[in-house]
Amino acid sequence: MKKGDVIYYRDEQNDDFAGNGISAVEVKKDFPFAPKSLIWRIAEFFAYYVIAIPLVALCWLFTGFTIYGRSNIRALRRELRKEDRGFFLYANHTHWLDAFAGPLVCFPKKSHVLVSPDTVSIKGIRTFVQMLGAIPVPTERDAVPPFVEAIERRIEEGRAVMIFPEAHIWPFCNFIRDFKAGSFRYPVKLSVPSVAVCICYKNRRGLGKLRKTPRREVCISGPFYPDSSLPAPEAKQKLRDEIHLWLKQTAEAHSDCEYVKYVRE
Repeated sequence: MKKGDVIYYRDEQNDDFAGNGISAVEVKKDFPFAPKSLIWRIAEFFAYYVIAIPLVALCWLFTGFTIYGRSNIRALRRELRKEDRGFFLYANHTHWLDAFAGPLVCFPKKSHVLVSPDTVSIKGIRTFVQMLGAIPVPTERDAVPPFVEAIERRIEEGRAVMIFPEAHIWPFCNFIRDFKAGSFRYPVKLSVPSVAVCICYKNRRGLGKLRKTPRREVCISGPFYPDSSLPAPEAKQKLRDEIHLWLKQTAEAHSDCEYVKYVRE
């Protein structure tokens, strides 16, 4: 995708412009959503901290980015330390690099990310992708219980789980799309906080103008807590509305570059 491209869309919730061309595999109930063996844990630690984190940091430094609000994550970690429980991250989805925001903002704790089946469909790297924290969304109903169990287990281990409620990638989109409240069932059910992460696009300045793509800013909110006084459906919707509003206001305040123009048909 290049600067000045115009993309026409009809449905903010369902249109997908990722264009990866991957033939997705089916994620069924026998899929190993959260392997438990000792060998897996050792290999997972090595893959994540020795290989992935340095590469992720270099990749983001090369593309240009700034993180604001990391202190909010540190403060939340201190608050949750006694319970040793994790939390959820909700971010807009504008680039395949978005998945690396979780490891960067949560380091040194490990973070996981809910991904589409495409992510675990490339032969030869599925296991490695899982070691990096990917939890694929199932494609059949019978696979939902072990999928949810994997999410709950990661939270109980004190890790973060990143979710993209917009679901689909809209490259370089500088506004927040409408999204459903479905993915907010997890923090409501587990009674754990959520943090919003807004990826904004900025015009480059000085020598940075030599780069073709815009600079990224990653803005991190304080914690949002589910309202325990409300029934689950209402608490889920309220949490969705609060996080959507924060993301929307943050994108409007910080994104000043329209690298790709999105036009509703």
